[in-house]
Parts: sequence; C-alpha cells; structure tokens
Amino acid sequence: MHPTIHAHVHPHRHRLRMALIVLGVLVALGFGGYHWLVATAKSTLRQRLKERGLDLTSSSESWSLLGGITLENAALRALPDNAPLIEISALHVDILWREIWKTRSAATRWHITDGTLTLHDQEGAVSFEHFTTDLSVHEDKIEISQLDTVHGPVSFAVTGQIITATAKPAAPHQEEAFKLSLKPVRSVLDMLSFKPGGGTFAITGGFTVDLRSAATQWTAKLHGGGAKLELHGVPMKEAEVDAQISQSDLKLSSKIAFAQGSAAVEASLAGWADQPLLLSGTLIDTAGRKDTFKGQRVGKTDTLTISRLSGDANLLEIALNIPVLAAGLPKDVKVTTFPDIVAEDFVIHQGAQPPEWTLGSMQIRSAAALIVTVREHPLVIQHLQGSVSYNHRSWHLKGLKGNMLGGGFALTASYDGKKLSDADVTLQALHLDTLIPWVGKLSAKLENAQLTLTYRGVIGDDPATSTGSGTLDLVDAPVVHVPLLDQAYQLFPNILHHERPHDTGEVRAKFIMTQGVAMVEPMKVLGQSIVVTARGKVDLNKRAVEGHGRANVRGVVGVIISPISVAFLEMQVRGPFDHIKVAPLGVIGAAKSVLHNAVELSSVVIRQGVSVPFEALGMFRSRSTPRAKAAE
Repeated sequence: MHPTIHAHVHPHRHRLRMALIVLGVLVALGFGGYHWLVATAKSTLRQRLKERGLDLTSSSESWSLLGGITLENAALRALPDNAPLIEISALHVDILWREIWKTRSAATRWHITDGTLTLHDQEGAVSFEHFTTDLSVHEDKIEISQLDTVHGPVSFAVTGQIITATAKPAAPHQEEAFKLSLKPVRSVLDMLSFKPGGGTFAITGGFTVDLRSAATQWTAKLHGGGAKLELHGVPMKEAEVDAQISQSDLKLSSKIAFAQGSAAVEASLAGWADQPLLLSGTLIDTAGRKDTFKGQRVGKTDTLTISRLSGDANLLEIALNIPVLAAGLPKDVKVTTFPDIVAEDFVIHQGAQPPEWTLGSMQIRSAAALIVTVREHPLVIQHLQGSVSYNHRSWHLKGLKGNMLGGGFALTASYDGKKLSDADVTLQALHLDTLIPWVGKLSAKLENAQLTLTYRGVIGDDPATSTGSGTLDLVDAPVVHVPLLDQAYQLFPNILHHERPHDTGEVRAKFIMTQGVAMVEPMKVLGQSIVVTARGKVDLNKRAVEGHGRANVRGVVGVIISPISVAFLEMQVRGPFDHIKVAPLGVIGAAKSVLHNAVELSSVVIRQGVSVPFEALGMFRSRSTPRAKAAE
C-alpha cells in the first residue's frame, strides 16, 4: 500500500519543484535583465554625452526603472579637462512608462525643488538660488510647466518650451562639442542688477527655444515689477518693465516713479556681443513738465550717456533722486522758474571710484529765475540765460547773464565750489542799498548810488586766492558822500565850502589784484569842481588800505587862489577798513590858510567806498570764521 501512495504524491511535488525552479530562473533573468537594462541606459547616456565632449558626475546617484534617477550634486562637465558647465544641487528624473507605451518614444519628467543652479562659460559662473523646476522631456520638445528661481533681489517665475530636432541626419557625422554662452544671461542680469537690501523685482512670463535649425532661435516675453528698488545708483519708488527678448535683440518699455518725478523709458539692444543699450524716453517732474532724451548705456564700463535732452522739466529736482548727481549740485541754489533747456553729452561713470559725472553743455533757451543763498542771505536772480557745463568736479559757466540787486550781470567762469577761475565778470548798475545784507548798514545817502564793476581773473572765498584785474565805477552818489571828496571838503573847507551838498559825484578806478591785495592805480574821484586822483593798495587779507590822494581844484568861483589858479590838495589814506583815516599832507598852489587843520579824519563813507566793490564780487571770507576775525 505504501508504494502506491508514494507513486500518487510524487508528480505533484515534482511539478511544484519545477515551477519554483522556473520562477527562480525567471526572477534571476528578470533581475539580471533589469540591471542589464539600467547598466545599458547608463552606458548609453554616458556614451552619448562623451560624443558631445561631456561627462556627467555626481556625489551620489540612484538609477531605477521604476523609481527613476536621482543625482545629488550633479555636474555636467566638458572633456577633457572636466571643467563644469552646469551644476545642480539635486535632480530627480521620472520615467513616464505610460506615455512611452502610448507614443512608443522616450518620455521623462525632471524635478528640481529649491535647489541651486550654477552655469559656467569662459567668462565665469552665474548662480541661481531657490531653483525649482518641473519639466517633461519628449521626443520632439521639452515642456517647462514651472521654472522659479532667485538671483539677488530679482525673482523669476516663468514657463516655456524647447523644441528639439526630429530630423535624422543623412549620414553619420561627428557632433560638435557642447558649448555654453551666457552673454545674453549676463546682459539681462546686468540690466537687472538691483541693489540688495531693498525690494524684490519679480519677473513673470514665458519663453520658447527652437533647436531645429543650425542656429538656435529663442524668444521670451516677460513682465517685471517691484517697489523700493535701486538700480545702477538710482533709487526708485516703483518700476514696471515689459520686455521682448530674442537671440538677436532686446526691447524694453518701462515706467519708473522716483521720490520726486517719474520717467518713461524705451530701451533696445541689437545683439548680445557687448552692444550698448540704446535709450530714449521722457522725464517728468512733480509739476508735470517734461523733458525728452536719447542716449545709451554700456554695461561693461557701467557708463550711462545721455546724448541729448530737451524740455522744461525741473532737472535739479529730478537730479536729487540720484545720489551721484545730488552730490555735485550747488547746495545753496533754489530754482523758482526752471527754464526750457537743451543739454548734450551728459555722462555718468558708475564704474569709476568714486562715481563721477560730466555734462558737455546745457543751453538755457528761456529765462530762468532762481534764489542763491550767499552768506546766509538770499540773492534773487531773474531772467537768467546762457550755457553751463560740468566736468572734473567743476562747473563751467559761459555767457550767463541776468538781473540781480537792481541791476544786471554777465559771467563767464569755471567754479569748483570754492573759487571762480578764468572769470570774466560784469556787474552793471547795482544799487548799493541792495548790498546791505552782505556789507552792513550803508551811509544813508550813499544807498542811492549805483555801482558798476568789471573783473577778469580768479575770485576765491579766501581773499588770498583772488588774483586778476578790474575796473569800478560808482555814480549818482551825493558829492559830500563820495569817498575822498567827502574828506576833501572836511580838510579844505575854505576852498570847497561853496560846493553844493546835493550835487552828485563819481568814482572811477582800475585795479590789479594779486593774492587778495588790490593795487589801485589810478583812482579818479570826480566832483563838480574837484578831481581827486588816488593810488595805493587795498589788502583784503588784512582788511586794510594804504594810499595817497591829490585833489585838483579848478575854477572855484569867489575863492582867491594865489599865486596860481590851480591848487593841489595832498592827502594820505591808511588804516583798517573799520577805521580808515585821511590825513592832510598840505596844499600846493594856495596859501596855507586854506588848510582847515592838520588832523586825521575817519569816515564810514570811505570805508564803504573802498570795501563795498570787493564785497560785491564776493572776495571776502565770512566774518564769522576765526581767520577772518584774526585778520581784523
């Protein structure tokens, strides 16, 4: 009975054993085939990369037909020197089996989440932080449904597609080595080089790359915007930009709001080989007045050039938005009526250290009005016209003319903030009473006089830097209040007592200034019947005067001058400005009895007559300085 039972059970066990053996063989074959497929895929990928002169490396990797591919710290490198081209902190690739089965073509999905992407070319590296992307790779295209990243204060959130080549080559050929050029990337990032620490400039939009032709074609349409930004040294309250970019050019349209005023700017770039960015647009001040401009920016040298700008917008107001410009503007000038102007060749060198700017020329086409603070007092200038330029930290004024202090002026000079150089100055018929804020109280009747001055040379805020020559003419002054005439009447009353006080006199003088010391030669003081000729020096450093005068008296009715009809009255003038003394030296051509007495006279008239002309030219330093007080 036992043998019968054994014969019945054995076939079942045998079949089970065979099934297990077959299963084991299939598992072994499947496992081996799986690894063979993975190894083959890896080998094929590396071979294809090698044919393009590339190698793929990573710090760790995982390859799975079901789980996909995961690479940590992956790098695509150029052979033979293994220089990195693309580096990514982490990359995962899924194999889309369902789509592969359906289309009978390769399909993968690539994921990068909050990684770091670094691109390299011959010029160096460009890195992007917080790089996140989700893209699908198909046989004929790559669909990018998400590409988010950050580069400094600029964030990107874009989508796009890359169209790949589908045509097969007619014959086997050696493919060119893969090369990466980041010139377009650098050009765009240079335009978007906002200063860190402010707001974020957010860019959205889409792009297309077409690889089907020998020369890659690509386009992008983007929109950007942000607030509290600073770009190339220019602070902005808000900025919005629309851009169209391609492999051959770039076009931008932007609207910018500053702390004071705004701008609308159009920009274009013809190619990516270090081409200048061409600019045009409109500047608008807070009152709505406009200037139009054209220019360019060279990113390599960080230089902005405005070749031409014209209009009536308040450029001083707009310039206050730009620190490098604001630093070079006159601090004590307020424009009440900004003129219509034409400016040419305005250049900002942001790449220089420190940054600097120049202005080729600015022509004033309509009259301007401004208030200049001079020694803590306002000086109103009206009907200002002429042209100015700026370079080497100096203003160059050409043919400026206008009205001030009840008269007119003309000025050509260079001004560095401390002195006027190569100056050609004319002050025409200034009313002396308008100078009271700067020179102090004048003799009551001298206030009605008018002063005309010309000067060529250097005028400094420190008298020691003033060197040049000039003329002065004081007219319409009551004769008894004209410097030296006034003293002549007091010293020689027996000769001059018939002169009428309400008659007017005049002072004419020529002088040569050397380091703050004016040599006056000659100075003529004209009365109705007397002429005083004086020579001497006026020391603006020591605030003192020293000289000699001779009064020529002719034809005074009712006075007997013996033995001749001409008398010469000699006088000495000397002392500090606050106490100038006039002393008689004698009379030539008349009896000694005509001399009143041999005393020294001091007069506010002569003090003001000597000092006021030079005060009008601004040649004195402020009296509040220690050096000025010591000089006094």
